[in-house]
Amino acid sequence: MSFFRWDLSGSAPFAGTGNYSDELFGRQFNQALRNQIIFSVVSITVEVVAGMAIAVLVNGKLRGMRLARTLLLVPPMIAPAVVGLNFRWLFNTQYGLVDALLRMFNLPDIPWLNHPTWALVSVIVADVWQNTPLMVLLFLAGLQSLPQEPLEAATVDGATPWQRFWHIVLPLMRPVIMIALMLRIIDTFRTFDVVWLMTQGGPGGATNLLTVYSYLLAFQAVDFGHAAAVSYIALGMSLFVLGLLYGVPWLIAKRRAI
Repeated sequence: MSFFRWDLSGSAPFAGTGNYSDELFGRQFNQALRNQIIFSVVSITVEVVAGMAIAVLVNGKLRGMRLARTLLLVPPMIAPAVVGLNFRWLFNTQYGLVDALLRMFNLPDIPWLNHPTWALVSVIVADVWQNTPLMVLLFLAGLQSLPQEPLEAATVDGATPWQRFWHIVLPLMRPVIMIALMLRIIDTFRTFDVVWLMTQGGPGGATNLLTVYSYLLAFQAVDFGHAAAVSYIALGMSLFVLGLLYGVPWLIAKRRAI
């Protein structure tokens, strides 16, 4: 379909790579690509860093940690469509809870879903809220499976908690971190429900991710050829990023071994 001018008009002339070149050099696609990169990089960075920090905290023997681990299961269990609807109301300028709290403290309202920058921030916040607990659970499982002998030896040698974490825990956690990154890269490139229900790609295309842009091309512009091309470009980008994520460390390790 991506190689044809497929618009349900009754004919579908062959376009070759025309659909791909139209999108790669088009303004709307480049805006969606920019939004996708910002959304993916910021979301994944916050989720991985916050997930690791919370996992280290929850892994400690503190009061209430068992309840905290149970509550971490709640956000990933909620359907993305429900998350999108809830955050749409939370960030509503007139009736939303977030702006109501700001007014209680005599702070100015924030046009969360009506301003281009804040709208992108809002969908990132919703994505982080839902997916950070999944990172916590992955990292917590990794932390609880680490061998204790290196940590005990480092403690005897006088290493600080930060030195133990940076020089022992993080290197040992690398396989788990790579799996977490892989899962989140795949997820961010197919995020649709939350963004569509919160902003529908607006305002002015400010939250138009590649999935939303492809949907708009297919089911509003009735241009299935270009929509399919955008989908394949997004797939190629996610595979390229995953290739870099796994290929570059492998090449570095191989060069060191040589």
